[in-house]
Amino acid sequence: MDTQSTAIDQPRKGADILVFSAGLLALTVVAFYPTISAMVSTWIVAETYTHGFLILPIVVWLAWQKKSELVSQPLAPNFLVLLLTLPAGAVWLLANIADVLVAQQLAVVAIFVLSFWAMMGNQLARLLSFPLAYLFFAVPMGEELVPPMMEYTATVLVALIKLTGIPVYRDGMFISLPSGNWSVVEACSGVRYIIASVTLGCLFAYLSYSKIKKRLIFIVISALVPVVANGLRAYMIVMLGHFSDMTLAVGVDHLIYGWLFFGLVMFVLFSIGLKWRDPDVEAVDESLDKQGLNAASKPACPRRLALVAVCVAAAVLVWPVSAKLLESQPRVIQAPLVLKNDLSPWEPVQRQFWDWKPEVEDADQQIEQIYWARESAELIGLYVYQYAVQSQGKEVVNIRNRLDNRAYKHWRIASRSVRDITVGGRTLQVQEIVLKASGRELLIWHWYRVGDYLSTDKYTAKWDALRARLLSGRRDAAIITVSTPIQAALNRQDELAEAQNTLSGFLDRALVELETALDISVGEVN
Repeated sequence: MDTQSTAIDQPRKGADILVFSAGLLALTVVAFYPTISAMVSTWIVAETYTHGFLILPIVVWLAWQKKSELVSQPLAPNFLVLLLTLPAGAVWLLANIADVLVAQQLAVVAIFVLSFWAMMGNQLARLLSFPLAYLFFAVPMGEELVPPMMEYTATVLVALIKLTGIPVYRDGMFISLPSGNWSVVEACSGVRYIIASVTLGCLFAYLSYSKIKKRLIFIVISALVPVVANGLRAYMIVMLGHFSDMTLAVGVDHLIYGWLFFGLVMFVLFSIGLKWRDPDVEAVDESLDKQGLNAASKPACPRRLALVAVCVAAAVLVWPVSAKLLESQPRVIQAPLVLKNDLSPWEPVQRQFWDWKPEVEDADQQIEQIYWARESAELIGLYVYQYAVQSQGKEVVNIRNRLDNRAYKHWRIASRSVRDITVGGRTLQVQEIVLKASGRELLIWHWYRVGDYLSTDKYTAKWDALRARLLSGRRDAAIITVSTPIQAALNRQDELAEAQNTLSGFLDRALVELETALDISVGEVN
């Protein structure tokens, strides 16, 4: 009688697990739809993250491999785990306020995993610990690695070319050989190879090794190998171009050779990894599972399951509901963004003296104006882009807003640094950028104004957005950029000093006027 009851009960447990899991997934998608929709959109538009479409099927497949152990364990909800969703939910809420998409997405995955644990209990969560953790690979992240990896790739590439004995000249991310010119762009950074390698490496380590130490070692190797290999890949492509008189590896075959080389590196890496594979990894995992699950908790009664389902739903829904309640009345443009007062000796002119401006999308208002000081013949370019209300996809910190404007590819960033300047008795920080094109140079000062906070980098700008929203209710922000030509002089220091003085002199006259205009346009000042 007991045997028959158990045999009948196991399929029912499997159905319960399936129903609760599908219900929780559907609830999470509905509750955090904008966040998850943005995640899927990134998978679609960014080749680096297309692997995101495979993560959920892989997780389902990994769970299916443990179906016999899963159905043998009772649903034993752990209400205390719901407390862990509080910090995850708070992170999502703050990230939502500041429009930090990656933090929102990580928090949503954490909320789902913790809610699953709370609903299913310790035993089932332990059985599925790796598949649940693997869900975090669905989050598109790693863009922060692009700049340092570009620098690393360029440095390694130049070093290897010098070892080959070929003359080489480097100017920032631009590299010149006697046979032709090359540039290290974002696609050359190798970040997509690193992300793909680590994602595959974690899965391979889990399926191939039983000891945590071996798994961790292989994961670390899978992260380091593509870093080293990317420098070799760049060198191989440049050498193909150089020795073929720039007929090979300079078009679409550039990408093809890169992926073929990466595929070969991954094949070698996993082939070597298989030599140390634990042949009884599944048996070891099963024995460990049984050791940890023998003392199974008492199965929950239907009433307890219903209660935990309600509590989990509340723990998930409280955060998007709170975000809606915190939404203040959106600010609208109250007045045009114009500099009303005379900026003498600086006069606006209609002529364009250089064919460059920042690339900015979806700004509510903007100023793009060249100013001329008649007596000194100095020129200034003023570029201001205002967002009355920052929201996801419409914000100052956005991948589509950039100084290296793709419409003017002949202008390239030669150097970038942070500089303290004094304007009108105030000290503020700006990004100082030198742009070069065909023997011409521009000196650029660039910063963000979020509410009434000033910042030079995207991380501080996001923090300032959170502070402004919580402390003053302001959601407006602006990108401010000023530029001036660098005139030829006897030495480089004099050239830069003269351009810096020009920018400083203009801001002494215009900065207060500009900030006042930004505040008036959103109704902060009458």
